[in-house]
Amino acid sequence: METNILKMVGIADIASLLNAVSGMLAIIMAFYQNSILSALFLILAVVFDAIDGPLARRFPSPSKDVFGETMDSLADAISFGIAPAIIIFELFNTPLMIIASILLLCCGILRLSRYNTIITEQEGPTKTFIGLPIPVSSFMLSLLLFSQINQASLILIIMSVIAILMISTLEYPKIKNIKIFGICGLLLLVTLILPLNNMLFHIPSIILIILVLGYLILPFTNIKI
Repeated sequence: METNILKMVGIADIASLLNAVSGMLAIIMAFYQNSILSALFLILAVVFDAIDGPLARRFPSPSKDVFGETMDSLADAISFGIAPAIIIFELFNTPLMIIASILLLCCGILRLSRYNTIITEQEGPTKTFIGLPIPVSSFMLSLLLFSQINQASLILIIMSVIAILMISTLEYPKIKNIKIFGICGLLLLVTLILPLNNMLFHIPSIILIILVLGYLILPFTNIKI
């Protein structure tokens, strides 16, 4: 059994590490009350998480799959569980936000644990996620911050609902539609160009928020994507 870390780490594992580092930096920026940089690092975490799968398929890890899967889950726990939990409390410091923070953390860990259990028993790829994918927590929070939506009560409700949906048994589809990716990618690019997003009254980021909200309720509809 290989135990040399340098020989075990593959390209996809580096993306997982960058995911975790981005989550940590998002937390640090929140300590400095810099919501925009915090949101930016959350987006980076989502991006690194999105590319580690394709990288793993393109450049197979020299170690067993369990090593990469473990790294991916640990990174996700940091960037999509711990990070949003700490950030919402640090930026919107209210007693009730502690409840939302604990809920996000616990539901995130439970969701990742269930996912890891499922993939060890399934054969072949699946077309749906059981429960809301955990990256949605940080993606939604970053969009709210980019849109300068600062109402603590609204943040608390949205993030609490996301946490509960993560541990639900609702089936969420894996989005592979190129047009949807293209539209969301363009809106995200405009959002990240802060002067342009501000000049457009945060409309691009608000549209993305609406699209994410649409994804949240998708299992309750008959819409296919």
